[in-house]
Amino acid sequence: MTTRDWLQENGYADIVQLIDQVMERWKASGARTRRNWWEVLAGGVNGASRTVEGVSFPVLATAQRHEGRSITPNAIKRDRSETPPEKSYHGRALRRRPRRASKS
Repeated sequence: MTTRDWLQENGYADIVQLIDQVMERWKASGARTRRNWWEVLAGGVNGASRTVEGVSFPVLATAQRHEGRSITPNAIKRDRSETPPEKSYHGRALRRRPRRASKS
């Protein structure tokens, strides 16, 4: 399940629109940028909201929990029964780069 799917199913359609807005900008400029939206929605230092491409994103308590961070007072939680989806690990994140030969 993608971040956008989870947000849509749990009543965060407004945040999905913000993500779509940023992704449309990237598409229009020809950028092939990838983003971990859970990380963005978990906020920055001390739970400060993060800005991507000039769009400010709110901090979600579920995203903070998903990322293993402590829940900050400004974090939004629209439903008490919200649980984050399991973290997914993709092959590209697990691939190891070959070590460079050391100069002797």
